[in-house]
Amino acid sequence: MRSTIFPSASRLNVSASILLIALVARASAGQCSPGTYSSNGQKPCQDCPAGTYQSQSGATSCTAAQAGWYAKGTGNKQQEQCGQGYYSTGHASECTICPAGSYCNSNTQTQPQYCQPGRYSPYPGAKQDCLECPRGTFNNVYGATACCTCCSGWYTDQTGQTHCFNCPNRGSQQQGWSPAGSTSAGQCIDAPGALSSCSQTSSGTCPAAGGAISSQRKRAAGSVEYCGKPGHKSCPIWNAVQGNAGHASQTTLYRYECVDIANDIESCGGCVDDSRAGTPSTDGGRDCSAIPHVDDVSCSNGTCKIRKCSRGFMLSEDQDNCIPARQKRKVHYNHGSHVGGNVHHRIAVKGENQHGYHH
Repeated sequence: MRSTIFPSASRLNVSASILLIALVARASAGQCSPGTYSSNGQKPCQDCPAGTYQSQSGATSCTAAQAGWYAKGTGNKQQEQCGQGYYSTGHASECTICPAGSYCNSNTQTQPQYCQPGRYSPYPGAKQDCLECPRGTFNNVYGATACCTCCSGWYTDQTGQTHCFNCPNRGSQQQGWSPAGSTSAGQCIDAPGALSSCSQTSSGTCPAAGGAISSQRKRAAGSVEYCGKPGHKSCPIWNAVQGNAGHASQTTLYRYECVDIANDIESCGGCVDDSRAGTPSTDGGRDCSAIPHVDDVSCSNGTCKIRKCSRGFMLSEDQDNCIPARQKRKVHYNHGSHVGGNVHHRIAVKGENQHGYHH
């Protein structure tokens, strides 16, 4: 009798596994790769469009980038975070920079965060919270790109303010006067000209700052008297309140500034309250730029250095001023006779010593 030999179970399992692998490989070879898709997930495939991605093989569609993310170009296998300073609302091929007046402090920002009243953001792409309005300024709107200056007769001594404070009464004035942008009630004085209101419109328009009379000094100033920088000195700044016919009727201390008296051409060697035609002040400083008839001057080690005088003038012997140039000398001779020889009398023109020379 002929016997029949059947394959063992293990051999059948191996064969089935090989066949399965072959079938999977054949199917995979025809599948769309990540970043592509087709109606049945098989080739031919097309790239996922911009703003979408696909991380799997054999896909029949692509996934839209979520808000705060983006997928640039076509054929994306994954989405990317926008990063700080940018945002997206979804399905984005690129992120949008946060506009001025807002900030985006998350890597996956879905919309800008607009500045709160009292804050501002002057440039696009801010990554952190908006800046606080400096002292002497304010705003009361959302999304501000700048701050308004406190009006004349108003002040604010704190940062991040939504309004200014009106000056208290001073002397005969129910509301004292102060220069626009004042940072302290101490700048309010007994003088007319304060504005009765200082409000920003709902659209963000700043009020007219009004009658600020700028200090005669040109540099930025600090509000404290102490100045610890080497070679510098704390110098006062004065306000002039205009009286009738444009004449200054009152002056008051406005604030102090830290001045480099060793090199500052307007306060060379010390504080200068009045240029006084370049003469030294009570503090010993000079405004070199105010020295008459000077074309080129500098301040070095606290001393005015005149390098060039105007035409018709010359440097004085002490080199501190420009004085009228001397006239060109002309010499005239009178010829006479004298026993033993001729005598020549030299007559000098005006400005020379009146001496004769005998030969």
